[in-house]
Amino acid sequence: MTMKVIDVDCHVIEDASVWTHLAQADEAFRPSILRKESGATIATHFSGPNTREYWVIDDHLYGKHDAAAIAKYSNGEMSLSALTLESVAARLSEMDGQGVDMQVIFSSLFLNVRCARPAAELALTRAYNRWIAARCAESNGRLRWVFVPSLKNPHETARDMRWARDHGAVGVLFRGLEGDRFIDHRDFDPVFAAAIDLAMPICVHIGHGSPAMETITQREGATFNRFISDSPNYYAFSVLLNSKLHEAFPALRVGFFESGCTWVPAAVQTALHLRLKPAALRARVREVVAEHDLFFTCELHEDLPQLAACIGEDRLLLASDYGHPGDVADTIHHVRTVTQGKLVDDALRGKILSENALRFLSL
Repeated sequence: MTMKVIDVDCHVIEDASVWTHLAQADEAFRPSILRKESGATIATHFSGPNTREYWVIDDHLYGKHDAAAIAKYSNGEMSLSALTLESVAARLSEMDGQGVDMQVIFSSLFLNVRCARPAAELALTRAYNRWIAARCAESNGRLRWVFVPSLKNPHETARDMRWARDHGAVGVLFRGLEGDRFIDHRDFDPVFAAAIDLAMPICVHIGHGSPAMETITQREGATFNRFISDSPNYYAFSVLLNSKLHEAFPALRVGFFESGCTWVPAAVQTALHLRLKPAALRARVREVVAEHDLFFTCELHEDLPQLAACIGEDRLLLASDYGHPGDVADTIHHVRTVTQGKLVDDALRGKILSENALRFLSL
């Protein structure tokens, strides 16, 4: 039987067509696009020295991802129409070239959008979910997507999740920080209950929804810091290990995306206040991860056999981060790299490229 390769962390670069799916009653929340003609870099999320266009979302600025620049950076490996899903056929063609049978698509924009008004958040997330469902519906099942919730409206979101599952969604996006709330906040209970009922995992992706953290990270003189970027995932992991969430929802399945997993053993040691020698720590990590039904995306620069032995070979997922700039060999050609190289044996290769994803996503 041929292995079905699943790329569990891919992205779409949203354009203004998303907002054609706004409900008529929600037109007051339609984002605007502003263009900067000149001047210094604007200190806001997704903004850099070459950013020229900005989303205005609920009266806040966000740099607009430049899909054309990303396509150029990839040296022809990613096309503009595939990145934006203007052409689903182009996206599928690129997947064929990469040896990928199915992509799981995350939003790029909603990794860090922080709506102040609950009504605005619900309107915009619903528009995105309708849009991505329509785009993926053209793929004959090869493009699946991660539902973007409105966590300021958990009961409405829980009701929307059934529609999302019926229209190709395979997971629910969470950020490690949602405003001033950690992932175990009781406000989110309706979403967790619906996730279990629908067999949809919680997908904790790097990014955050915290205005306070945004203020801190955009301090004067700050530069990009990957540890800070990934830290909301670390917070969520630590909180899960120390909260009552697992007791309340023992069937909940949670994955951590785009932060690698070399950090996991140290995080278990610290979060649980352990002082174990390496062999005992590895055993404890495997127990904790299995008990909480946790999964992690891994990256090719990591010691994959060692991590499989420590975290559990059934807990690792390999992904490309397609759509975001990165080293081509380590990202969009990850299948070729891991298949042709000596990084892992055949059994582990099958698990991290296929089997674990099928189980995590209930496919």
